[in-house]
Amino acid sequence: MQNSTLWRTLLGVDKTIVEAVNLDVDTGILVAPVRPTASMRNRCGSCQKRCPLYDAGDGRCHWRSLDAGLVRIQLEAAAPRVSCGEHGVTVTAVPWARHQTGHTLFFDDQIAWLATQTSKTAITVLMRIAWRAVGAIITRVWADTEKQVDQFADLNRITARRGTRNEAGPATSQPRPGRRTYKYC
Repeated sequence: MQNSTLWRTLLGVDKTIVEAVNLDVDTGILVAPVRPTASMRNRCGSCQKRCPLYDAGDGRCHWRSLDAGLVRIQLEAAAPRVSCGEHGVTVTAVPWARHQTGHTLFFDDQIAWLATQTSKTAITVLMRIAWRAVGAIITRVWADTEKQVDQFADLNRITARRGTRNEAGPATSQPRPGRRTYKYC
Protein backbone atom coordinates (compact mmCIF):
# COMPACT_ATOMS: atom_id res chain seq x y z
CA MET A 1 0.00 0.00 0.00
CA GLN A 2 1.29 3.45 -0.87
CA ASN A 3 1.81 5.98 1.90
CA SER A 4 1.88 3.27 4.57
CA THR A 5 4.02 5.44 6.85
CA LEU A 6 1.51 8.26 6.53
CA TRP A 7 -1.41 5.98 7.41
CA ARG A 8 0.47 4.40 10.34
CA THR A 9 1.11 7.88 11.70
CA LEU A 10 -2.47 9.09 11.17
CA LEU A 11 -3.92 5.94 12.72
CA GLY A 12 -1.50 6.11 15.65
CA VAL A 13 -0.21 2.55 15.30
CA ASP A 14 3.30 1.23 15.78
CA LYS A 15 4.75 -2.17 14.84
CA THR A 16 1.76 -2.57 12.54
CA ILE A 17 1.20 -3.11 8.83
CA VAL A 18 -1.70 -1.13 7.35
CA GLU A 19 -3.10 -3.32 4.56
CA ALA A 20 -5.70 -0.93 3.16
CA VAL A 21 -7.95 1.99 4.06
CA ASN A 22 -11.65 1.85 3.20
CA LEU A 23 -14.07 4.73 3.70
CA ASP A 24 -17.79 3.99 3.91
CA VAL A 25 -19.34 7.31 2.92
CA ASP A 26 -22.87 6.35 4.06
CA THR A 27 -21.89 5.60 7.67
CA GLY A 28 -18.90 7.95 7.86
CA ILE A 29 -16.59 5.20 9.11
CA LEU A 30 -13.04 4.66 7.88
CA VAL A 31 -12.06 1.00 8.33
CA ALA A 32 -8.36 0.17 8.19
CA PRO A 33 -7.50 -3.54 7.94
CA VAL A 34 -4.22 -3.96 9.84
CA ARG A 35 -1.96 -6.72 11.15
CA PRO A 36 0.94 -6.81 13.60
CA THR A 37 4.48 -7.03 12.25
CA ALA A 38 6.20 -10.42 12.36
CA SER A 39 7.96 -9.58 15.64
CA MET A 40 4.63 -8.89 17.37
CA ARG A 41 2.63 -11.90 16.10
CA ASN A 42 1.55 -14.88 18.21
CA ARG A 43 2.07 -13.25 21.59
CA CYS A 44 -0.04 -13.91 24.68
CA GLY A 45 -2.46 -11.06 25.33
CA SER A 46 -1.69 -11.07 29.05
CA CYS A 47 2.08 -11.58 29.36
CA GLN A 48 3.27 -10.66 25.83
CA LYS A 49 5.36 -13.86 25.56
CA ARG A 50 5.61 -15.61 22.20
CA CYS A 51 3.33 -18.69 22.20
CA PRO A 52 2.26 -21.39 19.74
CA LEU A 53 -0.82 -20.65 17.64
CA TYR A 54 -3.97 -22.41 18.92
CA ASP A 55 -6.62 -21.57 16.29
CA ALA A 56 -7.97 -18.76 14.08
CA GLY A 57 -10.30 -17.48 16.81
CA ASP A 58 -13.67 -15.87 16.10
CA GLY A 59 -12.75 -14.05 12.91
CA ARG A 60 -11.91 -10.37 12.69
CA CYS A 61 -12.13 -7.83 15.51
CA HIS A 62 -12.62 -4.06 15.42
CA TRP A 63 -10.96 -1.42 17.61
CA ARG A 64 -12.26 2.13 17.83
CA SER A 65 -9.60 4.77 17.23
CA LEU A 66 -9.56 8.55 17.52
CA ASP A 67 -11.83 10.29 15.03
CA ALA A 68 -10.39 12.20 12.09
CA GLY A 69 -12.67 15.21 11.96
CA LEU A 70 -16.19 13.91 11.38
CA VAL A 71 -14.99 10.48 10.26
CA ARG A 72 -14.98 7.67 12.81
CA ILE A 73 -11.95 5.37 12.50
CA GLN A 74 -11.87 1.66 13.21
CA LEU A 75 -8.96 -0.73 12.98
CA GLU A 76 -9.82 -4.24 11.84
CA ALA A 77 -7.63 -7.31 12.26
CA ALA A 78 -7.75 -11.06 12.59
CA ALA A 79 -7.91 -12.26 16.19
CA PRO A 80 -6.25 -15.68 16.38
CA ARG A 81 -5.76 -17.41 19.70
CA VAL A 82 -2.53 -18.71 21.21
CA SER A 83 -1.86 -21.33 23.85
CA CYS A 84 0.11 -19.73 26.67
CA GLY A 85 1.66 -21.99 29.30
CA GLU A 86 0.81 -19.49 32.04
CA HIS A 87 -2.57 -18.06 30.91
CA GLY A 88 -4.01 -20.90 28.81
CA VAL A 89 -5.78 -20.26 25.51
CA THR A 90 -6.13 -16.52 24.96
CA VAL A 91 -6.51 -14.01 22.14
CA THR A 92 -3.20 -12.74 20.76
CA ALA A 93 -1.84 -9.38 21.81
CA VAL A 94 -1.98 -6.49 19.37
CA PRO A 95 0.43 -3.54 19.55
CA TRP A 96 -2.29 -0.91 19.11
CA ALA A 97 -4.64 -1.86 21.98
CA ARG A 98 -4.78 -3.27 25.49
CA HIS A 99 -5.84 -6.88 25.92
CA GLN A 100 -9.60 -7.54 25.74
CA THR A 101 -10.59 -3.99 24.80
CA GLY A 102 -12.38 -2.47 21.85
CA HIS A 103 -10.40 0.79 21.76
CA THR A 104 -6.88 1.74 20.70
CA LEU A 105 -4.27 2.92 23.18
CA PHE A 106 -4.49 6.51 21.91
CA PHE A 107 -8.28 6.47 22.26
CA ASP A 108 -8.06 5.21 25.85
CA ASP A 109 -5.40 7.79 26.73
CA GLN A 110 -7.49 10.60 25.22
CA ILE A 111 -10.53 9.56 27.28
CA ALA A 112 -8.43 9.37 30.46
CA TRP A 113 -7.02 12.85 29.87
CA LEU A 114 -10.47 14.26 29.14
CA ALA A 115 -11.70 12.73 32.40
CA THR A 116 -9.24 14.94 34.27
CA GLN A 117 -10.45 18.05 32.47
CA THR A 118 -14.22 17.72 32.00
CA SER A 119 -17.34 15.83 33.03
CA LYS A 120 -18.20 12.28 32.06
CA THR A 121 -21.27 13.45 30.17
CA ALA A 122 -19.20 15.87 28.08
CA ILE A 123 -16.80 13.04 27.22
CA THR A 124 -19.62 10.80 26.03
CA VAL A 125 -20.94 13.52 23.71
CA LEU A 126 -17.53 14.60 22.40
CA MET A 127 -16.09 11.12 21.83
CA ARG A 128 -19.38 9.42 20.87
CA ILE A 129 -19.11 6.57 23.36
CA ALA A 130 -21.33 5.10 26.06
CA TRP A 131 -21.32 6.54 29.58
CA ARG A 132 -20.21 3.20 31.07
CA ALA A 133 -17.29 2.92 28.67
CA VAL A 134 -15.70 6.05 30.15
CA GLY A 135 -15.40 4.48 33.60
CA ALA A 136 -14.02 1.22 32.20
CA ILE A 137 -11.41 3.08 30.16
CA ILE A 138 -10.31 5.17 33.14
CA THR A 139 -9.90 2.00 35.20
CA ARG A 140 -7.76 0.35 32.50
CA VAL A 141 -5.54 3.39 31.96
CA TRP A 142 -5.04 3.87 35.70
CA ALA A 143 -4.09 0.19 36.13
CA ASP A 144 -1.38 0.58 33.46
CA THR A 145 -0.20 3.92 34.84
CA GLU A 146 0.01 2.59 38.39
CA LYS A 147 2.32 -0.23 37.23
CA GLN A 148 4.73 2.27 35.70
CA VAL A 149 4.93 4.66 38.66
CA ASP A 150 7.55 3.89 41.29
CA GLN A 151 5.66 4.39 44.53
CA PHE A 152 8.87 4.32 46.55
CA ALA A 153 10.86 6.78 44.42
CA ASP A 154 11.17 9.37 47.18
CA LEU A 155 12.51 6.88 49.73
CA ASN A 156 15.98 6.97 48.14
CA ARG A 157 16.10 10.72 48.53
CA ILE A 158 14.99 10.52 52.17
CA THR A 159 17.50 7.82 53.09
CA ALA A 160 20.30 9.58 51.20
CA ARG A 161 19.84 12.64 53.43
CA ARG A 162 20.05 10.64 56.63
CA GLY A 163 23.16 11.48 58.56
CA THR A 164 23.59 14.96 57.14
CA ARG A 165 23.67 18.08 59.27
CA ASN A 166 20.22 19.15 58.11
CA GLU A 167 18.51 16.01 59.30
CA ALA A 168 15.02 16.68 60.55
CA GLY A 169 14.35 15.55 64.07
CA PRO A 170 14.18 16.74 67.66
CA ALA A 171 16.73 19.12 69.11
CA THR A 172 19.79 17.21 70.24
CA SER A 173 20.24 18.56 73.74
CA GLN A 174 20.98 16.31 76.69
CA PRO A 175 17.99 14.13 77.57
CA ARG A 176 16.34 14.69 80.92
CA PRO A 177 17.04 12.05 83.54
CA GLY A 178 14.49 9.26 83.67
CA ARG A 179 13.23 9.82 80.12
CA ARG A 180 13.76 7.43 77.28
CA THR A 181 15.36 8.69 74.14
CA TYR A 182 14.21 7.43 70.79
CA LYS A 183 16.31 7.25 67.72
CA TYR A 184 14.43 8.02 64.53
CA CYS A 185 15.22 5.60 61.77
